[in-house]
Amino acid sequence: MGQKKSIVLFILLALALVYIASSTESYYGRYIKWRASDIEDHQKFPKYSFKAASNPFYFPSKIDSNLNHLMVSIKEGKQQKLLPLLKKTGTTAFIIIKNDTILYEQYLNGYRRNSINTSFSIAKSITSLLTGIAIDDGFINDVKDPVGYYIPGLLQTDTNYSDLLISQLLDMQSGIQFKDHDLPWGDKPKAYYHPQLRERVLELPLEYDPGSRFKYNSYNPILLGMILESVTHLPAAKYFEENLWNELGMEYAGSWSMDSERSGMTKMESGLNIRAIDFAKFGRLVLNDGRWNNKQLISKEWMDYSFDISEEYQLSDFSADLYYRNFWWIYADKTQSGFTINSIAGTGHLGQFLFVFPTEKVIVVRMGKELGKVDSWRSIFQEIVEHIIAARS
Repeated sequence: MGQKKSIVLFILLALALVYIASSTESYYGRYIKWRASDIEDHQKFPKYSFKAASNPFYFPSKIDSNLNHLMVSIKEGKQQKLLPLLKKTGTTAFIIIKNDTILYEQYLNGYRRNSINTSFSIAKSITSLLTGIAIDDGFINDVKDPVGYYIPGLLQTDTNYSDLLISQLLDMQSGIQFKDHDLPWGDKPKAYYHPQLRERVLELPLEYDPGSRFKYNSYNPILLGMILESVTHLPAAKYFEENLWNELGMEYAGSWSMDSERSGMTKMESGLNIRAIDFAKFGRLVLNDGRWNNKQLISKEWMDYSFDISEEYQLSDFSADLYYRNFWWIYADKTQSGFTINSIAGTGHLGQFLFVFPTEKVIVVRMGKELGKVDSWRSIFQEIVEHIIAARS
């Protein structure tokens, strides 16, 4: 009898493992079946959909085809023409806009202008814009508010959450546990694939004191999404639709992925799925200090705060001129009177880039299937911008 019970238990366990492996309703099922993330992931997750604008905004074009032949640096001492480089690096879209005019627009490797590109972590930067709107609307009192005030369940997990501020989420200084690897027990895949993100976040202890150091952590924007849900009584994607999407004249429909149908949590850390030309409109919004045409969508106070840098936010281990504020990467030079910002960037897995060059009034969008074998896309963007400025001087 004991042997029969063991056999039955073994069969039940095997069936359970097969179910977990085949069901994308579970975390481990997704991990096993979906495997590594890719730019087609917008087809896997359930989503909150957005309609195209009834009155779209179109950037005028004045294409400079000579840029196809511009030599750019791909590695130290090695250059290549821009267009062949884009083709061989898995680039799907590459757009350069100056003074609201498209100078360069290429779609490659099977992609077209109307092809969907997923944001990956560019969504974090958009979440920052949305947080600013919630503060402008009075839903959030201040970035110095404790996170536990809005999500009291965290205090039951770790009483030290009483010290965590919203600003520390935005600056990636939260101290929340984040096991930064891709094994199934790691937090990188859990933050991406978990079908119950609210429940997952409420399980997490703090691993160091909030505000004590920088550590990139995808749970931070998820927590901000939970705060937005709590204060607006709307899905974060719906609040985004009403306050940003519907205002920017999007040419095409889009969506924001959810963790699961049952949960309906907007994937604030990664899941904005739109066309490359519509990503550029967020760059235009940043370039114009939160103003879209004749309407201030986000207060200038929030935009100024977002890019107000100091040594506290410097990431010298990455680059001497790199800073991180409010889910944005900022490249700046220190001067006697303060800082001169060279570029502001939202970046994502596999080489998704939204770059804004404030002084030159340039927006660069690069989307791709992979990062490609280049030392630095940022350096390539910088070379292109310098060439454009020199050619027009």
